[in-house]
Amino acid sequence: LLFFRITLRLRRLTSDMEIFRNSDFSASPDLSPFLKGRSGDEIERLGSIFAQMAERITQLIKELRQTDILRREFIANITHDLRTPLTSLRGYLETLLLKEGEVTPEEYRNYLTIAFKRSDQLGKLVSGLFELARLDSPDVQVRFESFSLGELMQDIVQKFQLVVEKKKIRLQTDFVEDLPFVFADIGLMERVFENLIENASRYTPEGGSITTAVVPKEQRLMIKVSDTGSGIRPEAIPFLFNRSHRLKRERPKDAEGAGLGLAIAKRILELHGSDIDVQSVVDVGTTFMFTLPI
Repeated sequence: LLFFRITLRLRRLTSDMEIFRNSDFSASPDLSPFLKGRSGDEIERLGSIFAQMAERITQLIKELRQTDILRREFIANITHDLRTPLTSLRGYLETLLLKEGEVTPEEYRNYLTIAFKRSDQLGKLVSGLFELARLDSPDVQVRFESFSLGELMQDIVQKFQLVVEKKKIRLQTDFVEDLPFVFADIGLMERVFENLIENASRYTPEGGSITTAVVPKEQRLMIKVSDTGSGIRPEAIPFLFNRSHRLKRERPKDAEGAGLGLAIAKRILELHGSDIDVQSVVDVGTTFMFTLPI
């Protein structure tokens, strides 16, 4: 009887361990009933350590399962994004083969133009996937250096001028000339600006405008990329940078893009120790904001 009472707590702990194992490590055991108020002996310390380990294991398994769900959603979305242009590309090429000699030169050129656009869309999507994989790699290198943010923004705005003019959108900058230099990776920051401006141009209608602005803020520069586009519903904003979530956002039928640009921009800014915020009003416009050190 004495031996039974001495080993009671140990047997209860062993039983809880077995229950935890049989639950597929999904339910943390409650060890407080027979550990509470004890004098800190070896069994209590063992139970306390086991409880902490069980809680940590349960949390890690939940995170892994959530990550697996996001991975499956991401693959499903990317599969859809790949299939859509690929199906269109194949359809137009098959039409050209089946109607060889029957289509007019104008129709022939039109089919090839559409096929080329779909091929280009596929190329951008694949490039985006590779870029995300590279940025998520632990071996990614960020080359910090001091450079003029104003000059970089002017170069990027000039690069997009022809594109936005075709859409009859006004692209402008708003910052003083003597801005302090920022300390960042100039190549990666160029990618951030390109993605944000490209995203803004997709959702900004004819006659609208896109503005890139810089405002000094303490020891950092606040950068804003604003548009007068369709805006984003408040309930959709939390999922905006989630590469696994497909947003139901109004956009022109001719708008193109793989939808990975914002996820890439956010990841680049994370590598710089910065975050990106969004302010948006439906049918008024959207502003993306982030800061960089000087």
